[in-house]
Amino acid sequence: MNRRTLLVGTLIAAALALLVGAFFATFERKDVTELTPAHGAARSNRFFALELTLHRLHLPARSLTTLDSAQLPLKPGDTLLLGADAGRVDAADAARLAAWVRSGGHLLLSPGAASAARTPLFGALGLLDARSAPFACSALHAAAASGREETLLCGTRFRLRPAAAANVDAAIGDVGDGYLFARTRLGQGTVSLLASFSPLARDALKRTAAQQFARRLLAPHRGRGTIYLVYALDGPSFLTFVAIKGWPALLALAALLAAWMAMRSARLGPLLPAPAGHRRDLLEHVQAAGEFVYRRDGGRSLHGLARDAVLARLRRRDPACAMLNGDALYARLAERSGMDAAQIAQAFHSPANAQAFRTSIITLARLRSRP
Repeated sequence: MNRRTLLVGTLIAAALALLVGAFFATFERKDVTELTPAHGAARSNRFFALELTLHRLHLPARSLTTLDSAQLPLKPGDTLLLGADAGRVDAADAARLAAWVRSGGHLLLSPGAASAARTPLFGALGLLDARSAPFACSALHAAAASGREETLLCGTRFRLRPAAAANVDAAIGDVGDGYLFARTRLGQGTVSLLASFSPLARDALKRTAAQQFARRLLAPHRGRGTIYLVYALDGPSFLTFVAIKGWPALLALAALLAAWMAMRSARLGPLLPAPAGHRRDLLEHVQAAGEFVYRRDGGRSLHGLARDAVLARLRRRDPACAMLNGDALYARLAERSGMDAAQIAQAFHSPANAQAFRTSIITLARLRSRP
């Protein structure tokens, strides 16, 4: 190895060592968190984070989309957060929920618009005053130890009837201006009304103020029973929905279908008469083939075939006729068949027209059928 090669290798090794040293000198290890869009249950269930939080606190919680008693076996001590539109609760479920609350349940729901006072559920509970109230917001502050973090509770205020307002034990708002939140007693149970569930939904629970507010909301029966989170209510079946809402479209579709059938039926024309019982496809095919051959050469080829068939049969039956031809042959055939010799002679000559062809073929067929 010469000095030049050694020098080049040394320079390359030094350059590589310099690059490696620079990399480790400037490299800094960091953990980077990237936010991705919600998917799966987190996308459809806005209370999914609340459910996970309750599970981590070892509290039984379930998310549902129905009020069916088979999947929602409510018992005294349970808590039901009805995050769906209360107006979609029918009269039967409304009566069942009201009876459950009075027997010792805790129901959380949102009145929404002032018209909610006339829904079956609020009619069964008998808490809301139908008078309207303004839109408002209220800041929910965290405890002093958590700093200045806060979240907002915004929505249309609601009003309570005097009897319900007298039993309120926690509230945001007052009787005069209306409430953004009110918790009142109803029989042996509790009803918590919120203008909005936004502090409990999705990413809002990342704030300490929202977490503390959720803890206070669930405080009455926390640890006593199951917490049910109804984030949506399934709609009616497709056929029921179409029958109720889609009948105009069905009527228009039926009219279009009737018009199309009328248009297409005009092209069918009159019905063809039924074919005769004695007709067969094979006979029709033979007849069509014979007509084709006759049109090709005026029937001469068919006549020749029929004549040859008669002569071949005659020679098998009467070998002595093999040497006969002309008038002698015709006389012999007339003697055997009992037919006129002149008629037989005419049948053996090539026909001049269609009538002569038919007559000749009939005569030849009779000769062939004779013993």
